Amino acid sequence: MARSADNHENKKKELLEVAEKLFLEKGYEQTSIDDILKESGISKGGFYHYFKSKDEILSGSINNIIEESIEYLKPIVEDNKLGALEKFKLFMKKKSEFQSSKIEYARLLGSILQSDIAQYKYSLIMSQKMVVPFAKIIEQGAKEGVFDVDYPCETADILIRTITSVVQSASYDEYLHDEIKHRQYLLSLRSLIAKTLGISPKEFAIYDEDVDI
Repeated sequence: MARSADNHENKKKELLEVAEKLFLEKGYEQTSIDDILKESGISKGGFYHYFKSKDEILSGSINNIIEESIEYLKPIVEDNKLGALEKFKLFMKKKSEFQSSKIEYARLLGSILQSDIAQYKYSLIMSQKMVVPFAKIIEQGAKEGVFDVDYPCETADILIRTITSVVQSASYDEYLHDEIKHRQYLLSLRSLIAKTLGISPKEFAIYDEDVDI
């Protein structure tokens, strides 16, 4: 049974990789299920064994990326030798590194997430997956006295939702393509996070290009 389950998950991952490749090459709206079938070599019946629709593939893709990011960040969260502030700095730095490695697909998701349904799916999956590890760092920081936070889990939830809500902004396209607007947004976001945690914004960077202030 375990091998069968593993095979099922591996095939799902293969289909997601094929779909993501096609989404990047052709665009999400322009990619059809038939395109995915042709590229993957799977039958229509076989495809529907794993996914019910293209929207379900998108949800699976978002979930896959978030899971990858959590695995990437997990060693930092679970490192008992690090203090909370150092963990927080590394968490933000590594999150930036991971996002940079996925920048093309992140931009594609940004354009897709302009729809209310896609935004909801993204925010829901992100809050379900990312809040817990982020809350652990904030809770540790509150105990160590480096973060001025009364409710770590709720604070982590609010901050994650704030970070991911940029795609809902009417100015999102400017933030994405205008270098000045992009930097101003990052500085504003960093200031908000710092004030919420009760630390100086100079203590951490959101992206590498944001270090020298």
